[in-house]
Amino acid sequence: MKELLVIVLTAIFTENFVLQKTLGICPFLGVSQKLDSAVGMSLAVTFVMCMSTAATWPIYSYLLLPRGLAYLQTLVFILVIAALVQLVEIVLKRYIPALHKALGIYLPLITTNCTVLGVTILNFDEGFNFIESMVNS
Repeated sequence: MKELLVIVLTAIFTENFVLQKTLGICPFLGVSQKLDSAVGMSLAVTFVMCMSTAATWPIYSYLLLPRGLAYLQTLVFILVIAALVQLVEIVLKRYIPALHKALGIYLPLITTNCTVLGVTILNFDEGFNFIESMVNS
């Protein structure tokens, strides 16, 4: 439990993906002028990061790595992220149309947001297990 707390605090304060590693700056700057849009975008990106980690960790660990297909990691992760972003967009459009409209073009750009891809890849580089990867996301 103590290790998970260290991962959370490290991810927030010293290894922050946006502020320290400068991943995902474009949406951060583009949507952060209005509080409601910024909160909505941050929740959407956080949701996609967590879901991407939950989906990519087992795919990499149980499909790609054992079969010697680790070189497909980036391609597979991008496809998973793109599918999850489409799911988020459909849900927001259906259930929260005001937020969908406020996020505008930035919502589909989550697919190309390097923060989401960076988190999924860096979790493996750090040697995190599934739970640690989810906490880091």
